[in-house]
Amino acid sequence: MQIIPAFVTQNKCYQAGAPLTPRGIMLHSVGTPQPSARALVRYMDQYQPGGQSVCVHAVAQADGTVYQLLPWEMRGWHCGGSANGTHIGVEMTEPSAGMTRSKAAEQITGTYRTAVELFARLCGTYGLDPLADGVLIGHAEGHRRGAASNHADPELLWQQYRTGCTMDGFRRDVAEAMAKEDREEVPDMPRYDSVAEMPQWARADAQRLINRGALQGNTDGKLDVSEDMLRTMIVCQRMVDEQKET
Repeated sequence: MQIIPAFVTQNKCYQAGAPLTPRGIMLHSVGTPQPSARALVRYMDQYQPGGQSVCVHAVAQADGTVYQLLPWEMRGWHCGGSANGTHIGVEMTEPSAGMTRSKAAEQITGTYRTAVELFARLCGTYGLDPLADGVLIGHAEGHRRGAASNHADPELLWQQYRTGCTMDGFRRDVAEAMAKEDREEVPDMPRYDSVAEMPQWARADAQRLINRGALQGNTDGKLDVSEDMLRTMIVCQRMVDEQKET
């Protein structure tokens, strides 16, 4: 998976720059026949796309590429409900109108795999349990919970093309991807259980993340974060801070 920063600085949501402490991630499909994430970025990089105040954090496409439109710790406007204040929002691209049914199914399962990998990484970064209730949800599930507008994605698309994909299966696949990543992690990669154990360059930023609730650690109080995880979280935090100052 490749994450390409493509912040939509012209979007009203980006300019508002409201902070977000991620407590979950919501999965969407774009609702239009467009397999190119880059095309969606161009559409979103305007003040009110289609005359609406909307913006999502990222768009995933079938080849493993993810375009990131907002910092993960900036509130998105992706679901029309309270989950905007709790969940990162990720869109999956959809098959083009000219695709054969088999090619369309390949495109859909490709975006599914990309989303699984992205969600696994974000769950690891923010200490989220993919199998816990309400952590990873689709837009339709968000509506049933009273936290999102009335949409049927992403399950409707999966059902139309009979891919066999479900949100329950998606959550299990994210959990398995996280477990696989743990098994394959380089044994000597530094991990830190407390701020005091971290390199000097990371301590002040890590403490700010803890104060904001973005870095909470395990149930036993240990942070258990790798140096790579620290760098990612700190970069996102600084982006949000810079936006507040402008």
